[in-house]
Parts: sequence; C-alpha cells; structure tokens
Amino acid sequence: MKLELIGLEFGCFYLCKIKKTRMRTLFLHIGFHKTGSSALQLALKQSTKLLSSRGIEFLSLGKKGSSSRTVDIQKKNGRMFYRINRRLGNLLAKSRGENVIVSAEHLCFIHTLDDIESIYRDCRKFFDRCQIIVYLRRQDLQALSFKRQAARAAAPNISPSSQLFGHCEGAFPHVNADLMTYFDYFSKLKIWATVFGEGALNVREFSVEFLQDGDVVNDFCSLLGVYVNIPSVRINEGVGRKEFLLTNKLLELGVTESEVKKLKPMMRKGISELTPSKAEAEGFFSFFEYCNKPLNDHFLKNASGLAFDNDFSGYPEEGNDSLTIQDLSDWLPQILASGIKHPQQVRDSLLRERLQNLLMKNIENPQLFRELEGAVKCLSPSVNPERIDTPWLGLLRG
Repeated sequence: MKLELIGLEFGCFYLCKIKKTRMRTLFLHIGFHKTGSSALQLALKQSTKLLSSRGIEFLSLGKKGSSSRTVDIQKKNGRMFYRINRRLGNLLAKSRGENVIVSAEHLCFIHTLDDIESIYRDCRKFFDRCQIIVYLRRQDLQALSFKRQAARAAAPNISPSSQLFGHCEGAFPHVNADLMTYFDYFSKLKIWATVFGEGALNVREFSVEFLQDGDVVNDFCSLLGVYVNIPSVRINEGVGRKEFLLTNKLLELGVTESEVKKLKPMMRKGISELTPSKAEAEGFFSFFEYCNKPLNDHFLKNASGLAFDNDFSGYPEEGNDSLTIQDLSDWLPQILASGIKHPQQVRDSLLRERLQNLLMKNIENPQLFRELEGAVKCLSPSVNPERIDTPWLGLLRG
C-alpha cells in the first residue's frame, strides 16, 4: 500500500513537471482588414483536422473562423470607440494545444497601451510564447477596398467599415481623427512591440510580390514553424461601381433601409469596376507619409522609404467614382421598376443633388448658371413631404 502511494505521488509529480515545462505558443493574427483575413480564417476553419494532425489547434468564435467579436465597437457622438471584452480570455482558456491559432482582424482597431497590455495579460495566462501576425496594405488600396465593403449594407453604421468610413461621395473616405488613428500603422505596431516584445511581431505586406507563393494562406502557414499545406479559399466581397455609388448616395440622402434593400438587386446588375483617379489615390496616400517613414525604419522596409511602393500607375488619370447625370439616365428604368414606394422622388432627389454640385462649381456662363438653378427649383417637391412616410424627402426642399 505504501509503495502504491509513493508511485502515485511520483506520477503526479512527473505529470506536473511535464505540464510546467511544456512550452505553449499562441499565433495571434490581428488583421488588418481587407488583407485576405476572411479567406484565411475560412481556410483555417475548414482545415481544423489537418492542422490538429500537425499539432496545431485553431480556435474561433465564429462559424467562418473569425474571432473579431473579442472587440466591442461603438460610434458615439461622431467618434469611434474600441474595447477588448472577455471573449478573448474565455476563448484562450478553452485551448488545449501546444500551438494555438486565433484570428481576429478587429484587433487592428486597438490602439491604446492599456488595451494591448490587457490582451498581453490574457495571452500570458495560458501561453509561454506569443507570435503576433499582422498584414499591412498600402493605405489607399486598403481604404478603397474597405469602403467598398461598407456599400454592401442597406443602412448606415451597421458594419465597422460603415461606421469608420461613412458614406460620402468618392472612392476614399473623408480624413478625420479616427481615420488617421486607424491608418497610422506604425503607432499601433510600436505599442504591440513594446508590450509583447520586438521579436513577437511578424509584420507582412499584403502584396502578391511579397506573400509566400502570392497567397495569404500559404504565407500565414509558413510562419507557423511546422510544415502544413492547407487549401486556399477564395471569397468575393467585391462591390461594383453601380452598387457603390447608389448605396453611398442613397444612405447619405437618408433613404430608408427597406427601400435601399429593394434597390439592391438592380444595383448588383452592374459589373463595371469603381476606380478613383491617380491624383486622388496619391493625395490620400500622402496623408500618411509622416507615419509610414518610421514604419519603414522599424517594421516594413521599402526602397521608397514609405514602407510601401509609391507606384500609382495602376490608377487611371480620370476616375469614375462620382455619380453622374448620365449614370442616372442609364439606371432610371431599373429604379422605376424596383418596387420602391416613391421612385420619382428618389430620381428627383438624386438628380437635384447632382445639379446642386454643378452649381457649386465655377460656372462662367451666367445663362447656364440660371438654367441649372431653375432646374434645381423645378425638382423641389410639389407635395407636402410630411404626408409621405419617407423621411429623406425632406432633403428635396429648396
């Protein structure tokens, strides 16, 4: 009996020793948005068993592999607020593997020392080693893609992209304090490096030229330290020019969600691509020169000195990211047949807004100016808008 007790005590000691000396590693993917995160997450989710056979555990909160619900996002009084919630700690507590992957692209919103230290504490409760993996995309390309995603919705402020970028006209969002914070890659990564350690950061450029085999899934797997070859996934989240322009304009005018949903099918019949001008893209990118220079020095070196190449030849000299009267003329039959309650009022509000934009330009011809001014007045509502259950009609008033 005494020998059995001694054997049991030795066994417990041995198991505790093994548990204590086992090194656990967390691979935490923090985005950014529009750098193949959805495709990566789905590929990892679909290959959970294959990863497990290689000693890698993939954890997620969502069915498609994302754990972005670990971040609470709120827009209040016109400003964006982000906060880490308890879900990350709870998710990590469920892990059992020696090598664990969690992917949460909304973590790239986090930009304060307190929040990143909170993430660090959650990670170090369960892991001896943390590797932070982040993919960066040149700001103009990322903004163009992210704002397109915002146009998939039928109401404002539903998605983080809609909350952050809004629905102004044009391919690029208006620059404000929240936008500058979001696109200042360097300031955020500097905090991550300070908290987790310089060696913990794996900063990658989301570009076919720099990704392993030109693919984000293969590139990510190459960072795991274990050979694993999982099938890539293609996810098309693209929005065509018609849907982008009409959705943003209708939401800006205040058209109700139910009416926008009725118009969505006709919007998605358009296949043309939205492209801003070369000058617009260069101008947007120039806002971030101040933070891209230190980014280049510390995390992502490029011969341009700005962390990314400065070749904008892929953009046309003249963009097509503004709604034109010719567009409205081409799309009018579909708008009238969409089944919305007041198609003529939608038509008039869109047309009136375009004419007002023309009036704001320097028109040297006085007669042309008076004609445009008269056209705007003709498009004012002839009925009492308060009698019609569509709040956006108030925008037709002169």
